[in-house]
Amino acid sequence: MITFTNVKTGMQVDRGATQDEEFIYEGKPLLVETDMEGVITYANRRFVEVSGYTKEELVGSPHCVHMHPNMPESVFRDACQKTSEGKTWSGYICNISKGGIGYWTELTVQPKKDQNNTLVGFMATRRAPNPDELEKVIQEYDDLKASGDANARSQYCGEVFIGRGACQF
Repeated sequence: MITFTNVKTGMQVDRGATQDEEFIYEGKPLLVETDMEGVITYANRRFVEVSGYTKEELVGSPHCVHMHPNMPESVFRDACQKTSEGKTWSGYICNISKGGIGYWTELTVQPKKDQNNTLVGFMATRRAPNPDELEKVIQEYDDLKASGDANARSQYCGEVFIGRGACQF
């Protein structure tokens, strides 16, 4: 079990151990917004349902509460680099539910800027992935992890996104 602290409420939020079970998401878009510190500021109803967390657990929790530990770190590094430059990033991601079950989506992360064009946070939209493309991507991720590349190690909250000013989405 992994425990996160919700900075808004102080509540401890638990995520179950990673299960050997996963599915491909097939519903309407899942939306999450974060501030610059990577703290969730908004999650739509569909994301709440799929993730298994309550809205009260999500809003104020670190975005990595739903990041699957078996994803290659290099995928997140690429997303961080692009979004911190004010660019949009898109790719396939396996997230993890409160119960520890993985689910694959196509993720688009867009920087949010204020009226002065200052970066103030990020919006992540998850959609149903193209099954043919997803099969190829999963194989690429497996190959990357099997390569032993230091950037391919599994990651949990804190290993990739650490401290103030670190890449967050």
